[in-house]
Amino acid sequence: MEKCEQIYGRLDPDFEKDFHRLVELNLIDPDSRPGKAPGGYCVELSEIRLPFIFLNLVGRDDDVRTILHESGHAFHAFSTRDKDLHFEYRGENVPTEFAEVASMSMELLGGEHLDGTFYNHEDAARSRQKHLEEIAKILPWIATIDALQHWIYTNPSHTHEQREEFWLKLRARFGGIESWEGCEDIQRSFWQRQGHLFSAPFYYIEYGIAQLGALGIWTHYKKDRQGGVQAYKRALALGGSKPLPQLFATADLPFNFGSDIVQAYAHELRAELSP
Repeated sequence: MEKCEQIYGRLDPDFEKDFHRLVELNLIDPDSRPGKAPGGYCVELSEIRLPFIFLNLVGRDDDVRTILHESGHAFHAFSTRDKDLHFEYRGENVPTEFAEVASMSMELLGGEHLDGTFYNHEDAARSRQKHLEEIAKILPWIATIDALQHWIYTNPSHTHEQREEFWLKLRARFGGIESWEGCEDIQRSFWQRQGHLFSAPFYYIEYGIAQLGALGIWTHYKKDRQGGVQAYKRALALGGSKPLPQLFATADLPFNFGSDIVQAYAHELRAELSP
């Protein structure tokens, strides 16, 4: 908790103050323990209008990213707390496409300050590289899953074999360079690992939209630290009270997810990941 406060203090005094308040009020349940439900999340406690962060931290690098992520949701709740917004414009009612901008952006912004907090210089760079590589991988995976969903529902009479063949074509288009030799049967059904396909049809592209927004916040921050944070905070304060394009505009983000925007952010990732 102390190291997170150090990171947030480097970003903005309000973040440090808000996170310290959560710690003081015991509104973070961080540790994994026997019998505890799995996962991690942040919810707004409606009556007191404060966020509560639930985690299962065991001391891995991924845990650092998780607490940064959920803290972004918490800062979103703090930002709307004194804005007198109706219930439907705050908390879990904020559009997913922007609620996840809040959390994914904090992963990236906080990731700029791991050196001297959680890690030494070398390990901080390694952790940051791992995170950026994961972003580079998740965007084409989201595109693959979204394309598969559209094909499935626009071809309701397709056969099992046709679905597998279409999936292999998508993997060839969006996939990586890894070899599946000897595991072809697994590759043919690999789409089944994405639970959203079964539980929430046409839900998943939201994460791609939000990830691009987070990359925009991060790009802005790298060029203008104060300006990037202030744009982020302005947008969070709106909760869900404005249409999605206006939320993006308030954060100084283009509401555009075409090839030109994706290419620009891909160049940012390439520049950071190039040796």
